[in-house]
Amino acid sequence: MIEMSGNVRGWFHERLQSAIDRQRTPTSEATEMYLVELLARYAETPVSLAQPLALMLAEAAEAAGPERIRRLRELGDTALYVLGFFEDHLDRRGITRDYVVTMGGRAYARAEALSVFSPRESVRRDVYGELADGFEGYAEAFDEVRESTVLRTPQDIVRLYEKWKRTRSPRVAARLRSEGVFPTIEADGELLH
Repeated sequence: MIEMSGNVRGWFHERLQSAIDRQRTPTSEATEMYLVELLARYAETPVSLAQPLALMLAEAAEAAGPERIRRLRELGDTALYVLGFFEDHLDRRGITRDYVVTMGGRAYARAEALSVFSPRESVRRDVYGELADGFEGYAEAFDEVRESTVLRTPQDIVRLYEKWKRTRSPRVAARLRSEGVFPTIEADGELLH
């Protein structure tokens, strides 16, 4: 759990804003504030990884009216947070990034479509649309926020290197370089260290 000293929302806002800028994900002020609140909420009450996303989707489909929107929003929020903060855990459980992106993005898209029927949720309609469209970029931004909250250990760097080997992500390569690890690829695809 994150130490709750000072203004946690301000702390998250500062880091999230920087990460979103680096991701170049267009974000409205309303969506940015929604994401800050999501981060603060999960910092206070950690997310549960016990319920599969498909089951959450099935429960949302069975619900009606505002309850359906709430469950879809909860699914999207959980998928976004888990992907940003616990991607390694998902990998170990055999859950792919694409699956989580699809589930989370679809949940927000459905919440956006249904929110026109709920006066209370209609104010978040545009937020849900932005979250659906930019889901992967926001997950990357959350990953950057997570990186700023943890101490670097040799095991963290090894995990980061393993992630780079799987994804070849330029963002992950940049993080490795900031830790003094310089991954490169030869023309024939073999790794150089």
